[in-house]
Amino acid sequence: MKITVINGSPKGERSDTLKITKAFLRGMGENSANAHTMGIAEKSESSDITDPIVIIDTMKVDVKPCLGCYCCWQKTPGMCVQKDDMKNILDEISTSDLIIWSSPLYCYSFPANCKAVLDRLLPLSSPKQYKDEKGNTHHPRRNEHRVQHMLISGCGFPDREGNYDGLIFQFQRMFGKDATMILCPEAPMFSVPEAAVVTEPYLALVEKAGSEFKTGGKITDETLAALSLLMIPADEYRRIANG
Repeated sequence: MKITVINGSPKGERSDTLKITKAFLRGMGENSANAHTMGIAEKSESSDITDPIVIIDTMKVDVKPCLGCYCCWQKTPGMCVQKDDMKNILDEISTSDLIIWSSPLYCYSFPANCKAVLDRLLPLSSPKQYKDEKGNTHHPRRNEHRVQHMLISGCGFPDREGNYDGLIFQFQRMFGKDATMILCPEAPMFSVPEAAVVTEPYLALVEKAGSEFKTGGKITDETLAALSLLMIPADEYRRIANG
């Protein structure tokens, strides 16, 4: 299985969300230490990994905002007219089996650097429209290769409802209602050594989720329910954060 991680955190390797993502990869039996991190979107020629992991650092790649010109639909089908790193990123995405969007919650959505990559996925779709079974209108994929997308996201709030609503809607609208999501409030605790008593059990549960996903292609409802629980009570988290 080829896995591409979109690291949407402005903190890069210091990302709290990336700690969760790496735990998930460990559960899948993948060694993220062997991953090739794209500072610019180039493939590693020296990698001897059979099933490589590519981590795209969205703060270090050159990805300009989408121009909304629709040349990738009309004049140069499947190709963006902008000459930046996005071409190679699209190649990575198109040839992967699993895309993990590893992104913190910024203003109830993706950080701008990650959103730019998301917007530039337009060449992977076609201008035709179709209506799904629920009556929603979509653009079909240009490439028939089935790529599975999942979202791993940490946020600094102690509650999920009311904060993740917009991000959930956007991700499911783009990648399907069945898209796998691990949403973790209280994520800043992963950078606090004193919080290890609660963060380490959570990461162990994330590893279990990775193992389940590797085996059955999904995370069990029981594990997802456990992952949705807070590591510490919301009132205690707010008290510590305010202190």
